[in-house]
This record gives sequence, C-alpha cells and structure tokens, in this order.
Amino acid sequence: MKSSKLKDFGLLALIVSLWAGACFMIPRVLGSAGLWGGFFETNPGWKLLGIWVLMAHLTITAMSIAFHRAHTHQAVQLHRVIDYAMQTFLWVTTSMSKLDWVSVHVYHHAHSDTPKDPHSPAQKGLAHVFFFGALDYSRAKNDPEVLKIRARIPVTTFESYIARHLFQGPVLMGAILMVLFGPFFGSVLTFMIFAISPVFAVGGVNALAHAFGYQNYDSKDESRNLGFLFFLNWIICGELDHNNHHKYPKSPTFAHRWFEFDIGWVYLRVFRLLGLAKITGKIPVYNGGRAPVNSQSEVAFVS
Repeated sequence: MKSSKLKDFGLLALIVSLWAGACFMIPRVLGSAGLWGGFFETNPGWKLLGIWVLMAHLTITAMSIAFHRAHTHQAVQLHRVIDYAMQTFLWVTTSMSKLDWVSVHVYHHAHSDTPKDPHSPAQKGLAHVFFFGALDYSRAKNDPEVLKIRARIPVTTFESYIARHLFQGPVLMGAILMVLFGPFFGSVLTFMIFAISPVFAVGGVNALAHAFGYQNYDSKDESRNLGFLFFLNWIICGELDHNNHHKYPKSPTFAHRWFEFDIGWVYLRVFRLLGLAKITGKIPVYNGGRAPVNSQSEVAFVS
C-alpha cells in the first residue's frame, strides 16, 4: 500500500474513532439531545433545510469573496480580519484551503472547457461534473501544473497551517455540532454542511453554468449566465452569471447588465463603506457584448 493511501486510511480511521467516541460520551455527559437538542423537537425537517440553505449561502459567499474575487483574481482586497474569518469558516465547513482552491481555479480559467479543465461538462459530461466534480477537484490539486501555480501563491503562517491540516476544520465543526445538538442531529448537520461545496460550488457553478443559460460575451469556452435562477443565484452569491466572470475575471461584480444581480457585490460595497475592503478590479460597462475599454479580460495569475 502506498504511503499516501496508508495515511488517508489512518486519517479516516481516526475520524471514525473520534465520531464513535463522541457518540458514546456526549449522551452520557450532556444527554442524547446535547445542549440545544430541544431545538429539533418540532419541525426538524424544515429546520434542517433552513439551516442548510443559510449555511450554503454563507459558505459560498465566503468562497466567492475571499477565495474567488480576492485571492484568485485580485478584484478586491479584504481587511485581514474579514479575510481570515472567511478562510477559517471555509476551513471548517469545506476542508478547503486558499492554496488548493486558488491554484485549481486559476488552472480552470487557463484551460476552461478544454481536455485539461478539471471540471468541464463539455469534456466529462454534465452528470459526471455534477456528481463527481469534487473528486476531480481533489485529483487536480496534485496535478504537476497545478502545483506549479500553487508554489507561486503568497501564503501566511495561518494559511499554511490550514493547508497542512485540512481535516481538522470539519472535525472541529462536527464536534461543536454534536455537542450542541446531540450525536444524531449533530452528525446529520455535519454531513449536510460538508456537502454544500460539492452540491452548490462544483455542481451549481462548474456543472450547470457551463452547460445551460445565455452568453453576454464570446469567452471562448462554454461558460453561461444562469442568474435568472434568482434564489439559487442568491445562495451562490451571484456566481451563476458565469459567462460575465469568465470574460472579465478581474471584475469585482458578476452582474454586467441592468437585469443581472450579484448579492456579493452588495456585500463588498458594504465592506468598503465600513473600511473592511478595497475594490481593486474594474467593472466593465456592457456594450452589446463588445469589449469595454475600461476593463481587463486576462486571467489574474497569482504572482
């Protein structure tokens, strides 16, 4: 057995052991319902759904603003407090690091919908990307070309720690949720929250927005706009206007026409008013699909 597989097996065994230990100890110390387990005594299905939708919006919003707009494309500079808060939140809810996410996404832009694209419906099929795109993302992190991009990304000590201890985040989240809501509902919530990124980021954006919708621009790939699916686009923080983004990745907003709406841009303007963000990217003025003169269309490779 290869050392990497042995390490993965050991990590999985450790996580299962910790979960089993928590399931044994928490009911004996706090009761089977945990500290707040009574919350789910009525309408548990609706409450779980509501928490999942809210957590999905918060998770993809942090991913869109911190990993995507700030660190990948440098369209915005975040105050370190906001930046670290979002990265920490993403660590516990997705087990992702800035180094992994940014390097894979830069590679995706450079090879969008070509055979090298880690998650292209045009190359791999819509169903494959929707259901197995997270596995492709995991494999892409170790691609030699992706690792070269990763090596060029500036990283702080805190970000390096996250990248080296990815699964500590979800384990911490799971432990907190099990203490609060008991082993059963805590485990259910942990699973639901951890599924957010595969369902909404990989499935929603990389699958659907490269297969359906309209194009404002010829971006030389299959990126599409699906922002008219308003509730889904709210959850995904405006990311469904994907063709706009692929044409002008340095734009801090994904909405380029009067009927398009990007809630992430609203949040960024609030952050700017509070002195928590600086807008560095330029917003293109839609001109019938022709290239505006006040924007930059090249991919922002990390220096």
